[in-house]
Parts: sequence; structure tokens; C-alpha cells
Amino acid sequence: MATAMNEIPTRAQIAIEDTWDLSRMYPDDEAWQAAATEIPELIEKAASYQGRLGEGPAVVGEALQAVNTLQERLYMLVVYASLRRDEDTTNTEANARYEQAIALSIGASQALAYVQPELLALEPERFQELATADELSTYAHMFDDLDRQREHVRSQEVEEVLAQMADVTRTASEAFNALDNADLEFGEVIDEHGNKVALTKGRYALLQESQNRDVRRESHEKMTTAYKAHGHTLASLYGSSVRKDVTTARIRGYASARQEALFDDNVPDSVYDTLIEVVREASPILERYLALRREALGLDSLELYDLRVPLAPESTKHYDYRDAVEIVLRGVRPLGDEYVNDLRSGFNSRWVDVHETKGKRSGAYSWGAYGAPPVILMNWNGTLSDVFTLAHEAGHAMHSFYSNRAQPFHLAGYPIFLAEIASTVNEVLLTWDLLAQDEAKDPVQRFALLNRFADTFHGTVITQTMFAEFEQRAHAMAEEGVPVTLDGLNELFGELQKTYLPGVNIDDLAKIRWSRIPHFYRAYYVYQYATGMSSAINIARAVRDEGEPAQKRYLEMLAAGGSDYPMNILRRAGVDLTDRQPLEVAVQEFESTIAEMEKLASEGVLKEAARLAAEQSEASQDA
Repeated sequence: MATAMNEIPTRAQIAIEDTWDLSRMYPDDEAWQAAATEIPELIEKAASYQGRLGEGPAVVGEALQAVNTLQERLYMLVVYASLRRDEDTTNTEANARYEQAIALSIGASQALAYVQPELLALEPERFQELATADELSTYAHMFDDLDRQREHVRSQEVEEVLAQMADVTRTASEAFNALDNADLEFGEVIDEHGNKVALTKGRYALLQESQNRDVRRESHEKMTTAYKAHGHTLASLYGSSVRKDVTTARIRGYASARQEALFDDNVPDSVYDTLIEVVREASPILERYLALRREALGLDSLELYDLRVPLAPESTKHYDYRDAVEIVLRGVRPLGDEYVNDLRSGFNSRWVDVHETKGKRSGAYSWGAYGAPPVILMNWNGTLSDVFTLAHEAGHAMHSFYSNRAQPFHLAGYPIFLAEIASTVNEVLLTWDLLAQDEAKDPVQRFALLNRFADTFHGTVITQTMFAEFEQRAHAMAEEGVPVTLDGLNELFGELQKTYLPGVNIDDLAKIRWSRIPHFYRAYYVYQYATGMSSAINIARAVRDEGEPAQKRYLEMLAAGGSDYPMNILRRAGVDLTDRQPLEVAVQEFESTIAEMEKLASEGVLKEAARLAAEQSEASQDA
């Protein structure tokens, strides 16, 4: 793509093969609209079974089939509308479609609010009859989970009210997204070549990897200052989201918002606590990692904008998207021919929306709807980071692909707890593959790859655990009646950064960094990044060391979808997070990476890395 750095292309300027293909969902927007008009009838049919769930397995089977048909069609509508909106968040038609889909979804939730209370109101023996009926065997896990949640399901009237409130309770998240993706402007910065660059969130990540500290500082300050300028608004939005979580948990009879969030996946509270405990205990290793970073950069102290710059120059080539596809496919070969061939077919079938365009949602994700191929949103800059992001999102896509192929709709949806494992296994395997290539025999290149893994571990396990502790303590404030204010949130986040980033300067801009995190509007989401990477390291090690048996266990995990509780599915794949050991194994991998980096540093690699970085910078300026 020949677009200048300070110009953001429109979608019309992008080649069709570099955009995702949504036609397997709907051929066009008109087909989507036609499908939307069918939803009220499906809602009416599913609602018609209200009051009849005590008539026996046959009627319950019909009711659940009607419910599943509605939910499957509705989910397709919501996903398509959301994806089209993310192509251009300023497109009013796309936003209207999304709002229409959400309104239909809320209406369906209200109409279906009777199902759980009515089933749980049955006599215990009648409920058990349904749970063990042969014609309802595909719903066995649903009945088991429903029985487990019995004490937290409210009356039908209360469930209907909660469903009606869904439109109101999403306000904080929607307002944050509008501010974050459409309204906030970050201005321009001067890059290392003296060029003005329009600052976007996608480009921010790239600029934070600049060897020029002034570029890193300016981009950090301008990005963060934009959020700080709206600090009270952002604190109000997040505080509203926290209070919503706390109120909902109390209505449903949970001891805390965290208990409710973990209860959905049947994850013990001890998993969350043990994660924080093990990561805090790894502080000496973290101090070594940060000391090495300080030494490599030749600094007396570190700032936040010093934490993402590579310590040794990686290849300076621009990674073409299609070259990156081949690198990713080579990296995941340990997962077997079937996995590689299926992923290649997906890449060739326009699963990926590649480039950053005007109004497009920032970042990257994979999503999809049952009955259609998964898709991946990227904002391609051509860096090695983008290659790793592609591998990460491909892991999510393949999880969906295998789950949807193996499971019926009502069992295909897998929880985030497992999703973050599937994505990170790919990243770990890609790292090891690159370390095995001839290029990694060069000490500087090997150090650079080890540095990338260490930084990824830090960002995914250490930082996300810090975020997890922030969420827990922010919610505890609300649960204890302490106002959730800007000053309180800043103080809390500043305190945690001093703990999880020993030796890094934490100033006022650092303290407001919590306000930039969209995942905080999905309560207790981020801890799963940390458990996900920890689990992924264990699975990748097993695939590498055991071969086919571990590969088979892993692919069975992907195909399991939501057919069982995630802890059980993961345990069958060889990882038990009720034990500290998998987390400790992950920390050991981090420590061994730091140890090898320290060894290379003692052999003079940092001087050579600095020399090469200076040469690259000079050559880039001359160009």
C-alpha cells in the first residue's frame, strides 16, 4: 500500500482481496434487513412455549429448538451489523443497523426471560426427568449448568426487568466506545525523520517502538493527554459500569461482582487469587527484566514510553501481509497438517480485513457467527508485531472454525477463558519457530526475538494481572460504599503500577492510563489473558515435547467449544489451573528467557545491537 504515513486511506482505496468477505452471513445489507424483519416472528414462536415447559421432554425439546433458532439468527444479525459498523465507525447507516440489531436482541432477551425461571420452578423430580431424557441429551450440560445456577436465577418478573434494563446498562460502554473510537483526536507528532504523522491508536503502537525517545515521549504524552482531558467523564463512565456490575451481582445473590463473573464459567475464585499471588511473587524476575531494559537503553530510569521499544533491532524489512501469512503457517506446523491446511484455506477465503482505513475500529480481533466462516480485523502496519497479531487472531479464528464444525449451535460458543489460550498458543509456537531459523543464529537477532517474547509475557501476564487486580479493587470500592472517582482510580492505578513496574517513573499521565482500557467495560475479562498465556505456554511445551498425543488433546480442546465447563476442557488438554504449577511453569519460561538475554548481554550483544540500531536509524534518515 503506497499511502503516505500521514494519510489514512478510505475503504474504497483498498483492494477487495484485502477486505473480509461477509457474504456468507448476508449477500448485502438488503438481505440483512430482510432477515431482521423475520426476527419478531421467531421471537413470538419461542415465546409461545411460555407456561408449557412442564408438559414433558417433547415440548421442552420443541421450545429449546425454537429458542436456538431465534438466537442463532439473531446472533448472525448482531455480528454482521457490528462488523459493518467497525469498517467505518462514523457511518450512520451502519450505526443504525447496529442499534436495530441490539434492539431486536434486547426484545428477544425479554421474551425469553421465562425459560430459566420456568424450568427451575419445576418439581425437582420433573426437572431431573428433563435433564436425563434421551431426546434432550444434547442439552445435558445446559441442564447441569442451570441447576448449578439455581440460587442465582430470579423470578420470571425480575428476569424480565433485568432483560429490559440491558439497553440502559450498556450506556457506559457504548459512550466510552463512541468517545474512544470516533470522537477523540490525538493530533500530530513528529516522527524520527522530522515528518508530521497523524496520531492514531494503531500508529501509537508503532511509534512506541521508535528508537527515538523524543518520538516515544511525544506520542505517549499526546495520546494520554487526550484521555486525561476527559478524565472526569471517563471516571464517571467507568464508575457507572462498576456500579452496574455490583448491582447486578447483588440482585442475583452473589457475594461480589467478581464471584458473578467467574461463576458463569464455573471458575473458582482461587484461580484469580492464585494468579495475582504468583505474579506478585515473580517480582525479582520482573526487576531483572526492567534492569536489563534500562541497561540496554542506557537510561538512569525508565518511563512508561520506554517499555515497548525493542532492545535490539529486528529485521527492518516491511512485512507484506501475504508473506506474513506464510510465516504464520510455518510457525503453527507443530499443530499438524489439518490445522495448517484449514488455516491456509481461511486466509485464501478472505477471512482477514487487513488495512487501517478512515473510521475503522482500531486494534485487532477475530469474530464470527455460527454457520459462516470466522473473520479477522487487522490494522496492518507491516511490522513483526503485526505478524504476531495475525498469528494471535488466527488462533481465535481456528478455535471458532473447529468448534462450529464439531458442535451444534448451543454448544459451539466457547468462553474467553479458553479463547485466549487458542490465540496465544500460536504466538508461542511462532516465537519458537523464529528462534529455530538461521536468522536467529545471529546473537542480535536472537536477543531481539527473546526480547519480543519477554515483552509479550510482560504485557500479557504481568500487565493484565495488574489490570485484574485494579478491576478487583475498583469493584471492591463500590461494594464497600466508597465513591469511584477520578482521584480514587488514579491513586489506585498509580499504586499498582509502582508494584508491578518496579523502578519505572509513575507520573500523573501514568496514573490516568486505566482510562484507555476498553476491556474494563467487560468486568473481569482481562485476567483471562494472563491465565490464557500461562496455559498456552504449558500446551505449547507439551505439543513440542510430546508430539501427536498433545497435539490431539489440543485440537480436541478447540473442537469442544462450550460443551463443558472451561476448567474441565482445559484439564483434559493437560492444564489444571486450580494448581499453582502451570502458572509457575509459565513464570519459569519468562525467567529462562530473561536469563538467556542476560547471558547474551554479558557477551556484548547490547553494544552490537546499539551499533546496528544507530546504522539503521542513519540509513533511514538518509532514505
